[in-house]
Amino acid sequence: MWMEYVRVIWPIASTLTPLLIGFALFWLRNQFALKTELAARAAELAAHNALQDDKLAGHETRIVILERECASPPTRHNLNERLGQVAERLSSLESGVAGLNTQAQTSNDYLQALVNEGIRR
Repeated sequence: MWMEYVRVIWPIASTLTPLLIGFALFWLRNQFALKTELAARAAELAAHNALQDDKLAGHETRIVILERECASPPTRHNLNERLGQVAERLSSLESGVAGLNTQAQTSNDYLQALVNEGIRR
């Protein structure tokens, strides 16, 4: 009696089981990356890490240089040089202000002449 059930179910089970296993394997293959894809990503990541290490080394050398400059007090020559730069900037600012003052005075003289000419008429 149970052998009859096995004889009826066996063709169905022997057809569906390989299909289900095939679909399961296909689904699992799509869930995980291939070995070649992982190798490509690892190489890309290694190149990116090397670039970041180079940038980090450059930043570290600049930090060391800045720490050395901050640790040592400025020399008299450095102070004089910076004061000279400030004096140059101040003189250029003064000349700019003098030019604006001259321009404003000329405009005031022109307006005064126009007002005087208008009063005479």
